[in-house]
Amino acid sequence: MNLEEIENLPDVLPTETLALMFQNVLNEFDIGKIEEKDFLLILSQLTDRQVMTYELLESEVRDGTDKALCRLWNTDSYDDVDIILSIVVNLGLKNCFQKIKDSINQDRDIDELILKEIIDTIDEVGENISNPYHGLEGFK
Repeated sequence: MNLEEIENLPDVLPTETLALMFQNVLNEFDIGKIEEKDFLLILSQLTDRQVMTYELLESEVRDGTDKALCRLWNTDSYDDVDIILSIVVNLGLKNCFQKIKDSINQDRDIDELILKEIIDTIDEVGENISNPYHGLEGFK
């Protein structure tokens, strides 16, 4: 599975199809078939499509994604931080969100722009990380 294939997918896909695609990408990344940068970009594309379902990603796949992003979290690259924050917030990945929150107190050398992005995201999400659709529930 490569980035171009993912980018050419329809904007809306069944949740079961998306769960299988997420799992496939996680597996391919684990065995080294996908490089980190492409992995993040593919996850971002899949996350955009998952958001359009207005449903949470299947819990086992969500947990696997959460663990993978926890391993990749770093504050060295604005692009990585931006992509990971978006995926974490839109999929409701609690463990990685906690790691992100902890990192602002542990890493003293975070670039100011990256730190601002992290803090703004934490403030925006508040305590609702496990339910990315929290603000939309009144529209059902």
